[in-house]
Amino acid sequence: QEPPHKVNALAMGLIGSSFVGVLMLTSPFVTMALRSSLPYMSTPRRKVLGALEEIANRRAQSSRLHHVNGMRAVAAPLRFFDLGSGDGETVLAAASAGWRATGIELNSTLWAISSIRRLSLSQPMVRRQCNFLWGDMWKEPIHDADAVMIFGVTPLMGKIAEKIASECRPGTFVMSYRFHIPINSTSG
Repeated sequence: QEPPHKVNALAMGLIGSSFVGVLMLTSPFVTMALRSSLPYMSTPRRKVLGALEEIANRRAQSSRLHHVNGMRAVAAPLRFFDLGSGDGETVLAAASAGWRATGIELNSTLWAISSIRRLSLSQPMVRRQCNFLWGDMWKEPIHDADAVMIFGVTPLMGKIAEKIASECRPGTFVMSYRFHIPINSTSG
């Protein structure tokens, strides 16, 4: 039988380690809440797939593929960006639907979860088609986007509209899960 002081030291070490671990995992959520009005909320996969299918249908109707020497050119995979990609569900769904998808996430815990999901849970083709950037969505360029997804909140939608209008080319599809993006008011 161990002396009581060794058992107490071991118990205190386990409790202390657990406390530090919880702080490390939750601190990005607390700091994000203090820095920003963007909460973490996951977009349902079925909604994302439905939106991506709608975009593909609209693109097919507009027939943006051009003809070279009388032959139809093969289009490169469409580029998809998720601004504030959270746990990566939207990016993984887009990649599984054939898009070249990029998620941008500032919360280090969510970025790590996304990266782990990409490496461990997805098929090789999906892993090749997507990536996750740990960074500020306001600082990352999205100029080559064919589609942009955001699950923002009302106070940020004007700033998001400005980013999209200034960086994206005409014809870029913009998806907002819950809140209206005032694109027309900022793009002239």
